[in-house]
Amino acid sequence: MYKVIYIDRIAEHSSRVSSDIKDGDNYFTIGWGAGSARKFKEFNPDIKVECWKTDYKAKHIYEREISGVKFKIFPAFYFKFFGDYSKSLLRQLKKELNQNGSIILHLTSFRHLFFYNVFLKLKKYPLVVQNNGESSATYKYEISKGIKKLFYLLMIPLESKLFKNIDLIYILDDRLRIYLPKIRSLVKKQTLGVMPERFIPLDKIEAKKILNLESNKKFLLYVGKLNYTKSPNVLIDIFKEIKKERSNVELLIVGTNEGDPLINYAKDAGAKVYGRILHTDVYKYLSAAEVYILAKYSKEHVFGGIGLLPVEALLCNTPVIGGSLENFPEEDRESVGFAVSETEQIKDAIIKIIDKKIVFNNLREVAIKHYSWEKISKNTAVDFQELINKYYC
Repeated sequence: MYKVIYIDRIAEHSSRVSSDIKDGDNYFTIGWGAGSARKFKEFNPDIKVECWKTDYKAKHIYEREISGVKFKIFPAFYFKFFGDYSKSLLRQLKKELNQNGSIILHLTSFRHLFFYNVFLKLKKYPLVVQNNGESSATYKYEISKGIKKLFYLLMIPLESKLFKNIDLIYILDDRLRIYLPKIRSLVKKQTLGVMPERFIPLDKIEAKKILNLESNKKFLLYVGKLNYTKSPNVLIDIFKEIKKERSNVELLIVGTNEGDPLINYAKDAGAKVYGRILHTDVYKYLSAAEVYILAKYSKEHVFGGIGLLPVEALLCNTPVIGGSLENFPEEDRESVGFAVSETEQIKDAIIKIIDKKIVFNNLREVAIKHYSWEKISKNTAVDFQELINKYYC
């Protein structure tokens, strides 16, 4: 049987995230790579799975086995604009590849310096990359100006060279395809999975009561930071217009930081603004809302895909409005909300939902059908087996 090594990095260090060995198991399990590794192991128990991560604040190499997955955290150097570089991880990775049998390497991003080093030095092994919304150098060159444009112009030939060593790339948005280097690798659209057990829907009246919200009000919901990445300013402006006509409509904004650039703009508009909350509490807000809205991504983050929160909203039987819904499977897209991103379209969609001119049913079942970890992990295992057959059989 083969082994998969998921390679990730700890990017954020703050009191809000588990980013120190003192945080126990959470230090090892936080992040996309760790979550993917655990879920892949859960649904493919016969395959050996490890998750190696870099941490630019770590002083030592740490190891721990959790849920059948062996986790390792390596010290690293952080370089702005490039990411982490870990000599100790690369050294152990080479040793691992020389001593053991069939191994697949799975990286969670192609925008890190570490990525470049892996692909420069380890060309003879199956390499998989999960894109998590980051753009290619070609796209960054197209939208940038000044010194940034020159920087990305210089990055294009290097990226083109390095992409030749990739066997399989999972992307979140098909529009990214035309901006990828011309490569031999297989490109598939696949996102991360969701955990239905964390998002058990509540009755809307019950959820509003739990959150001390007025039961006779209609709530629009946005979850995330109040910066420009997901264009919450568009939603705030729409809310201001609707509020002039509908006094029973409120806007909930959850998951903000005090220094977010749009936080005062949201408060001045009359939105109910909440700070960071536990991921395990998000379902209460998703259940209480009449509709979840992610208007559109900024041009710098346009390849973010469907996003996990819209799918988690569906798990709570709350319909979704926004441009990211274009990434929902076409066969069921119109049954879960409105895939629109223009201001008037979003406003009209909100009115239709809160006035119950259109009712969406079986949202949770549709979300699980397309985005369960079981489905994604088993599809991934099929792809991995093909790579094993190619390299080792």
